[in-house]
Amino acid sequence: MASLLSSRRSGRSSRRQAPDVPLTTARAEEAGSDPAPYGPRYGWQLLVVGGVLATAVAGWILVAGLTVVGWLAADPGDLGAAMHTGTRLWLLANGTPADLAGVHWSLTPLGMSLVIAFMISRFTRAAVRYADPDDSEALRVILGAAGLATVGYAVIIAAVGLSSGAEITRGVVGAALLAALGGLWGAVRGADLRLTARWPVWARSLPVAIAGALGVLLLAGVAVLTTGIVANADRIASLTAGLGAGAVGGIALWAAQAAFAPNVIVWCASYALGAGFRIGQGSVVAPSDSSLGLLPSIPILGALPGSGPGNELNLLWLLSGVAAGAVAAVLVVRGRPAARPDETSLVGGLAAVVAALVFAGLAWTTGGDLGDGRLTGAGPRSVELLVMSCTLLGLSGMICGLLLGVIGLLRRRSQSRADRSMEEDDTVAVDVPPGAENDTTRIPVGAKGGSD
Repeated sequence: MASLLSSRRSGRSSRRQAPDVPLTTARAEEAGSDPAPYGPRYGWQLLVVGGVLATAVAGWILVAGLTVVGWLAADPGDLGAAMHTGTRLWLLANGTPADLAGVHWSLTPLGMSLVIAFMISRFTRAAVRYADPDDSEALRVILGAAGLATVGYAVIIAAVGLSSGAEITRGVVGAALLAALGGLWGAVRGADLRLTARWPVWARSLPVAIAGALGVLLLAGVAVLTTGIVANADRIASLTAGLGAGAVGGIALWAAQAAFAPNVIVWCASYALGAGFRIGQGSVVAPSDSSLGLLPSIPILGALPGSGPGNELNLLWLLSGVAAGAVAAVLVVRGRPAARPDETSLVGGLAAVVAALVFAGLAWTTGGDLGDGRLTGAGPRSVELLVMSCTLLGLSGMICGLLLGVIGLLRRRSQSRADRSMEEDDTVAVDVPPGAENDTTRIPVGAKGGSD
């Protein structure tokens, strides 16, 4: 049977779109048939599983390697014990409490946790891009990649935790949460999906507003931490020298402290908001007053202020909450330039309060135990932080939103008056017949007129 030349084009919009006018041969009876179903590529599941396994191995090598280096540099001894300690610290980064030398430690190093979530997000993003699903399959592939990463990573943590004798319940939950957040973020980015596309117009700027407010609060935390380090540099140097870790061990020590840097920055941001934080039972650090008890010999803790009433200038840190609320209001109101002042005030306050709630939830995850007894319960003071953050950010967001609405209203009225004035001035004067020399008649430009 003779072959026919026909042009076929995939009905799927993707990066693998066929050329505009491809020429293919087809049987006569197939010339009018629909193209075969075109789904995601096979094998993306293996890419997710392989990525999760690679993330676990890379994370363990990083943590256990630094632990072994620091252990052997400080006190050369049993390599097996150093590897076991490194494994427990890696599990700690995934949320599993660690019992080290008889000391219970549940404070999770969020720096390492963020690295783990980031690596998982990169693999799920690559897997979704490789699958290249069409619009009808995108959601299924996104949820499948994130779910597979969550289950796979939680199973790995559970297996390692059981083999090392750790308590795995909290570790499995923490690992699943890390993998779910990282996997879902990467999968959504891999599919180029805009989650806010179907939101109301005013709410589409809400994620950006929340992120902006959180950025201001974290910058304030960095400023507080930097101020403490500069003011107490001698004390930090003395604590570091007292540990006798040496050059190599000192590198491992500072790397370990860097893993807890996000925790400390959030604690300092809580300090800037006036709520403060605890370093165990009976130890409170706040702008108004500080009370310190027994503390471990960790160099970064040398940046803490001394016990006693705080300086009045410390209260200036509260302006960070005001600035964060204002930023949230500006970013969410800019999407509605024609809104009334009452609407902008409400939306600005709402965005600021949501940002405060998100920050309070984030701060809750940074707490934990630095040991037993008096060293339990370190972290931001949750109730005080919730009250202070919602109050400062909420009021600032409402006031800033109201001001932006009033400014926009005045600007629109001024523009409206200017437009009317231009319309009135868009006329010319012409002479009238003799006998009425002192009278003029104003007619629009372009109209026909003249004297008789």
